[in-house]
Amino acid sequence: MKLSTTMNKKAYATLEILIVLVAIVITSALVLFLVKQGVLTVQSDSNQQILNAEFIPYERQGSLAIKDFSFCSYVNEQYQCLEPQTTFTLGDDAYFRFTVDTTPYYGDVIIIENYRILTNTGKVMLDVDLKKNFQYDASSDQKIESIFFKDYFSIGKGIPDGQYTLELKIENPLLNKQTTIKKPFLIE
Repeated sequence: MKLSTTMNKKAYATLEILIVLVAIVITSALVLFLVKQGVLTVQSDSNQQILNAEFIPYERQGSLAIKDFSFCSYVNEQYQCLEPQTTFTLGDDAYFRFTVDTTPYYGDVIIIENYRILTNTGKVMLDVDLKKNFQYDASSDQKIESIFFKDYFSIGKGIPDGQYTLELKIENPLLNKQTTIKKPFLIE
C-alpha cells in the first residue's frame, strides 16, 4: 500500500510538471504567432528589444485639439499676440501662437509640436520635425489641460513673394492621437 501511495505522489508531481511545461510551450507559441501576424510588434530603442504589447484593438480615450491659432508680429511672454497679421515681408520673423486642449493620460501630458511651411504648389520649404524633443511634458489633475504654445520662423531673403501655408501637427503620444491644421499666410 505504501508503494502505491508513493507512486501516486510521484505520478501526480510528474503530471503537474508536465502540465506547466505544456502551458509554457503553448503560451510561447501563441506569442510568437501574434508577433508573426503583426498583432504584437518588437520595437528597438537604444539597442534593446522591447515587446510592444499594445495590441488590444481599441483607441485610448481622450481628446486633442488645436485652438486659438494666430499669426503675429510678436508673441510676448504671456502668450499675447501683438499685432495679429497674416502678411509678412522678407527678413521678418513670423510668430504664431496657439492653444492645445488635451486629456491627461493617468495624470500625465506630453505634447509634441511639428510644423512645416509649404508653397502654394505643395512643395516643402521648411520642415521642423521635433519627434525626439518633447515640447510639453508635465503632470496634471485636470480633466482637460489647456497648454499655450508660441513659436516663430524666419522669412529668409530670396524667398519668392506669394501665398504659403503653415501646416501645424500636434501629437499626444500618451493618447496615441494627433491633429493637424493648415493656416495660409502671405509673403510680400
